[in-house]
Amino acid sequence: MDYISHIRSKVGHDKIILAFAGGILTDDEGRVLLQLRGDKKTWVISGGAMELGESTLETAKREFFEETGIKVEATRFLNVYSNFEEIYPNGDKVQTIVMIYEFRALDNFNISNFHNEETLRLHFFSEEEIEKLESISSKHRLMLSEYFNNTFTMGH
Repeated sequence: MDYISHIRSKVGHDKIILAFAGGILTDDEGRVLLQLRGDKKTWVISGGAMELGESTLETAKREFFEETGIKVEATRFLNVYSNFEEIYPNGDKVQTIVMIYEFRALDNFNISNFHNEETLRLHFFSEEEIEKLESISSKHRLMLSEYFNNTFTMGH
């Protein structure tokens, strides 16, 4: 049983604090890779929940690979975001603590046909295209704005 399933078996849908990690990968034009999530049908930075025994970097790289099929390495740590709450489609409530890294792909990749249960689609977006997206959370919009402006505010 994974960590979230174990905790949820004890607390049900009550609000809990969970740690997440993810990363930002850009193409040669500086566009950011986003994932269209299968559960919420929203565009997000790829990442996910920590499992027991993992570091945040291990989590970020594992989740990024699971959701994109791309093996990556971190080039820098960007920020921690800890003051956001979410309710998942199944009713689970969380306050998220999210560590975000900047990534570089280890190999050539092709995202055109990648999809799985978690990822409906992958696409590279420019800053201007992201500003026009309606199906993106305020948390991810903030992370991407800080990334494009290369200005990271502490205390989110």
